[in-house]
Amino acid sequence: MELSDNVRTLCSRLSGHLFKTGIVFLVLLSIGGCASNERLYFAAPVLPLGTRPEMNTPGFWINLHPNPDKVVMSAEEIQLFNAYIRDELESVKDISQYPPLYPGDYLRDSLEKSLRYIVKQRVYFPNGKRARSDFFRRIEANMNLAKIPAKVRIQFGLTVAYANQRILPTNQGLYAKKMNLDFDKLQNSALDIATPLAIQHVTADKKWVYAISPLSSGWIRAEKVAICSLMDLTYYMRASPLAVVTSAKADIFLDPTLRDYHARARMGAKFPCRVSKNQDVVEILIPSRLKDGSCMFIPAFVREPDIHKGYLSYTPRNVILQAFKLLNAPYGWGGMYGEQDCSRFIQEVFATVGIMLPRNSSLQAKVGTLVATFNDESSEQDKIAILSDKAVYGISTLCMKGHIMLFLGLVNRCPYAIHAIWGYSQPHRRGDQTMVIKRAVVTNLRLGEESERGSLLKRLKTVRIVDMNLPDT
Repeated sequence: MELSDNVRTLCSRLSGHLFKTGIVFLVLLSIGGCASNERLYFAAPVLPLGTRPEMNTPGFWINLHPNPDKVVMSAEEIQLFNAYIRDELESVKDISQYPPLYPGDYLRDSLEKSLRYIVKQRVYFPNGKRARSDFFRRIEANMNLAKIPAKVRIQFGLTVAYANQRILPTNQGLYAKKMNLDFDKLQNSALDIATPLAIQHVTADKKWVYAISPLSSGWIRAEKVAICSLMDLTYYMRASPLAVVTSAKADIFLDPTLRDYHARARMGAKFPCRVSKNQDVVEILIPSRLKDGSCMFIPAFVREPDIHKGYLSYTPRNVILQAFKLLNAPYGWGGMYGEQDCSRFIQEVFATVGIMLPRNSSLQAKVGTLVATFNDESSEQDKIAILSDKAVYGISTLCMKGHIMLFLGLVNRCPYAIHAIWGYSQPHRRGDQTMVIKRAVVTNLRLGEESERGSLLKRLKTVRIVDMNLPDT
């Protein structure tokens, strides 16, 4: 696509800013000029190329599955599976078993390393201005690193609302590219209400806590956390029966008429619940923060269609059904906007059957029975043959560098997956152009074919079945 002189003039005036005309997005990748550094961003088609309308329903893929209702793992086997992920892969933590004391030097070194990592990068504020040293000096002072003792005494707590988990203690977004606001470098993850925490440190202004959650660690606003004893935390985490969120999001209310809105929870979140005579509403127990920062458990209410009493049975049908509840959900890097990225998408889906997967795609790629690993010399034909013969529809993950997908099956020898994706590359006479999707979609693995980056299939590195055969990790 050729740019007019007027567009080029505007481009030079707004160096680094997002310019949008129709479905075309122009982002400048360097401070100087447009001539050789421009990159074109296009809105991808609503229906990705190669995906038919009927493929956007779970029934299409369930119909292709040879045994969609076969139980993959029992509840007892899933407990063992989770224990393996936690104890052997060390990628998920049981907060109730977290040690009461933690080495202060290790914590200080870790926090300093995170700060230095960001400082060394060229990062920008949302207005396109570069973050300078004075900004980071203020953050470092507030991190209160000199006050970390030799032995840190752990406090325990629970989140009382949806909470962003940050790499540095600030809500200020920092971005690697000017005006590309979908990838905040400081966004580590996001935590649903009632996430257990091991709290290690507090900022000088007392507004942020540094805490370990089961899947990740980072800075959380103190107002989003209620402090409790280890005994209360353990009691809450192990209370039953459970209500597991099985909708894309569940609204939480403080009254049984569902008028007094309180919070939201994403798919896979779980809460102790009580038996109720009201078939339309389920009473759950949630943590609440008192004025002194301590925790009190209070009753709350959710719609019955949004939850399941206990975990779903682990079958391919249930996993596929859950994945399609997130179809077209907006993409959210690290939980930005209350949404999910590729790995959080996978984690949420499997959480509904009781499987506690790690947070990041690189760690998720180590979980389950290894079907195949590929390198740059692996042919696409070999990959398709392995997917056809060995991968199990609906319960196999497909991983490449920086991305993970749920395998759905093959249609006319072409593999398909459902995944949360920001965008893909497409060939253009000036080089690759980016097709922006920014949602969860069904695509075939030939997406991006003939681009410089290559198709999803070309970049595929590992295939794993999420089941109990553990030795091949």
